[in-house]
Amino acid sequence: MSRLEEVRAALGGWRGISETEALGGIVFEWDGDPVAAVVDDELVVRVEGGGWATATGALEELLDHSAEVVIDECVVRWHGELRAGGIPAFQAMLALVRHDPEREQLQRILLGITRGADRDLAQLAVTCLGHVGRIDREVLPEVVPRLRELLGDPQLGGRAEDALGDIRQFVQRPRQKRTSGPPEKYS
Repeated sequence: MSRLEEVRAALGGWRGISETEALGGIVFEWDGDPVAAVVDDELVVRVEGGGWATATGALEELLDHSAEVVIDECVVRWHGELRAGGIPAFQAMLALVRHDPEREQLQRILLGITRGADRDLAQLAVTCLGHVGRIDREVLPEVVPRLRELLGDPQLGGRAEDALGDIRQFVQRPRQKRTSGPPEKYS
């Protein structure tokens, strides 16, 4: 099996991977960001600092590391797009919910956006807070009170209700010892 076939097989289960002819070979991109390439039957991967290096070793590990480099670069770019606003901010916010490793910082940013002047972006931020609860199964203590504040907002209230529902369903609360009385309700 050629190196190109090995890489294709290794990336076969990855979502969002496409192939492009470039650099004298085939470049594998994840959502448009180059992750790896095969040039002259050699594997070339992304490395820290935005560069490329010919790689040898365990294929899966090399591809995983290259993907981590790309995601780290994307997270930086997405934060810039989110700060800049406009249409790219919407896509950046969704990508950050899925990939930003700094989960507490992300939640604080989303909470700030819920207070911002851009009401369309605020709607998405509210929805994303629910997604964070669903994905991470935990949220910062200030998220639920902020979402409750938004319940009366004509534009954000429905989304806040949905986000609270996600949090109720997916966030794992530590069990507390009970000596007597009914169980505590989380809402």
